[in-house]
Parts: sequence; C-alpha cells; structure tokens
Amino acid sequence: MIYETGSRKKTNTSTVALNAEERASSVERRLEGTDVFLFENSRSVDQIAEILEKLDGELRLSVITNRGANVYPKGAAEIFTTDHWRCRFMPEADQTVSHESIQELLGKIKEAGLEWIQVENLYSFDGEPGYSEAKK
Repeated sequence: MIYETGSRKKTNTSTVALNAEERASSVERRLEGTDVFLFENSRSVDQIAEILEKLDGELRLSVITNRGANVYPKGAAEIFTTDHWRCRFMPEADQTVSHESIQELLGKIKEAGLEWIQVENLYSFDGEPGYSEAKK
C-alpha cells in the first residue's frame, strides 16, 4: 500500500495475519482499572461522588467526567452536565485489578442505588496506557 503524507510518499510493508489465532503476540496486556458509566438525573456530581467514595474495595474513585469534561474532583460549577456520567476507578499504586474486583464494584454501585449502564476496562500494553487520560 502506498500513501502520501505531505509531499512524501511512503510504502507500508507490514503484514498482519487476518485471523487472531494466527497472530503471535508478545505484547504484555495488563488490566489497570475501569470506567463505569452511570445514568443519573436526580443527583448532583457531588452527591454521586459522595456515594462512590464510600464504596470500599480494591478500586477507588479517581475522577468523574460528563460530556468529556472533568467535573470531579475540581470540576467547574458552570459546566453543563447531562445524565450520563463516566466514573473512573483505579487501584492504589502498584496494585493489580481483577475482573472479580470490577464485578464486586458493580454490585456495590447497584446496592448504593446508582444505575450503571456501561463498563469499559482500562488496559495498558507493554506498560503504555491504552486508554485516555482523565485529569484530576
């Protein structure tokens, strides 16, 4: 395949097997946390955070975003928010995350009266985050 970047032509000579099982992978994939998306239209971000901070377990609330804007901690009061919240949970430094700890977290969120609608696990690949940064 030949493609142009600016005034230079480049040729892509890399090949990848079409079937996943035919690809040898030496990439280290590590589960590092999870983003839990909530539907909530009757509580403020501070009320949501207060509930989530009280959940004990391996994963801790790190940041909450709404429409891509950080709203907790240190969110601006004038940010227009919707009923769809992304809540990032990460472990303490150098701790591992398991699928069981994420399942436990989801159960606690439900028990606390919040509705989770989507989960996206956060992985690193060869030590590099494969997920977007959520600044605090």
